[in-house]
Amino acid sequence: MGFIGFLKERIRPKDPRKELKKLLEDFELPHFPKVAMYILEGLRDPNVPAFEIARRVSLDPAIHLKVLKTVNSAAFGLSKQVTNIEHAVALLGRARLESLVLPLAVREALPKFRAVCLNQELFWLAGARRAILARQLAQALNPRNHVEAFSAGLLQDMAIPVIIHLKEKIYCPTLETWNVEREVRLDELERRELGFDHQAIGRLMAEEWNLPEYLVQAVSSHHGFEEGLDPAVYLVSHIRYQEDPNRSPEAEIIIEEAYERFNLNKDTTRTMLKRAYSEAEELARILL
Repeated sequence: MGFIGFLKERIRPKDPRKELKKLLEDFELPHFPKVAMYILEGLRDPNVPAFEIARRVSLDPAIHLKVLKTVNSAAFGLSKQVTNIEHAVALLGRARLESLVLPLAVREALPKFRAVCLNQELFWLAGARRAILARQLAQALNPRNHVEAFSAGLLQDMAIPVIIHLKEKIYCPTLETWNVEREVRLDELERRELGFDHQAIGRLMAEEWNLPEYLVQAVSSHHGFEEGLDPAVYLVSHIRYQEDPNRSPEAEIIIEEAYERFNLNKDTTRTMLKRAYSEAEELARILL
């Protein structure tokens, strides 16, 4: 069955919040924002009309504003300017709007942190790079999932702020090792040093917050390509926490794997990477 399969089977019957407290020394996971959950419930219910979804979004001024800013950013790639939330709901559709609301809500629920090895700005910049690249890769490799790939790429490491918040002194050397040693996987280093990895913690967080199944899968197994995992979500997991992508070989790793595993043209992937990295800074600023 393998480690990930075993882990999934082992934790399914348990209470995610209780399991998190056990693994993370009585850490109490913040509850998912109530207004965000109210919005998401409406988006997932086909009987809730668009005007009601827009009303729910308007209940949270921060989400309202950031949804509009994100939609109108270069990262989202719309050809028309969105001027109000009713327009956004009509233009985007439920799935795309959900892909914006989910990350904004998770962003609010995560603990604030600023560690020597990683700060919030760099964390969300890497997430934005993954999100934009994942959407582009999914459009080429698995078009039906390109909307979900955006959120999955952005949130695949959502457990890392929690781990840094609780275990900075232990975790920072682990993260720094991963940033410089290209032959190792972060999840393997974490299990060796901590006894668990960010994928396992992320899965428990996603289950406790009742996030969609595609996000549960994205956060629980993105460092190893398994059957059912979106190829785009796996490929973007190679993006690490570094200021200057031009000084990192991660781009070539993604290009080679996309070609060898999924037969994606190298020049096409290289173009996607350049676009993702150029657009990510604006998206990261909006999220922060």
